[in-house]
Amino acid sequence: MLTQPREQLLLDLIEPEGPTLDNFVCGQNGEVVAALKNCLAGEGPQFIYLWGPSGCGKTHLLRAMTPCQRWRVPEFDEDVAIYTVDNVQELDAEDLEKLFHLMNAVRSHPETRIIVSGNVSVAELNIREDITTRLSWGLVYRIRYLPGDLAQAEFDRLAKERGIEMTPDLAQWVVTHLSRDMRDLRRYLDVVDRFAMRNKRRVTLPLLQECLQQFSRN
Repeated sequence: MLTQPREQLLLDLIEPEGPTLDNFVCGQNGEVVAALKNCLAGEGPQFIYLWGPSGCGKTHLLRAMTPCQRWRVPEFDEDVAIYTVDNVQELDAEDLEKLFHLMNAVRSHPETRIIVSGNVSVAELNIREDITTRLSWGLVYRIRYLPGDLAQAEFDRLAKERGIEMTPDLAQWVVTHLSRDMRDLRRYLDVVDRFAMRNKRRVTLPLLQECLQQFSRN
């Protein structure tokens, strides 16, 4: 009978927390979260556009709004109140056509809402003008990276959940050598966790340095 390695069994016990509005660390984005909570309550404009660089939290926010959505550009359903579309700048012509029809359907049903994300402002999007026009009808927010101290605090919290103690010297090294991109910070922390467990080593500065080299190659 095949059995899972002990390492994999331990890792399976560490379930990543699902994205919610409550576990999104706001930083300078408090107004955005407030607007999305209003959206969940069926209040505010029907269209919201979130933009900012990769790793600033856009996907977290969209998944928090529609955790069960399966399709990149869903079809309109009268039983669904909120739709999300991530990374609009990456959509092909077929998906953009689907989005155009979805936005029109949302507009004709006042109880529904749609949140779209992109990596640049509406004016800088190089996609169909009829879609950018609709994106500008509602609220537009730029999502900003967390300040260094908040990014560090969130990294420390996630490390503690995994049983990793971030001593002051380790914390200082993280601040100096890692970005504030929370997606990369989470991925790096997963590499550290797996590497330490696989090699039965404590998390020390040399280990963090080894893991950064491995992380940078991936």
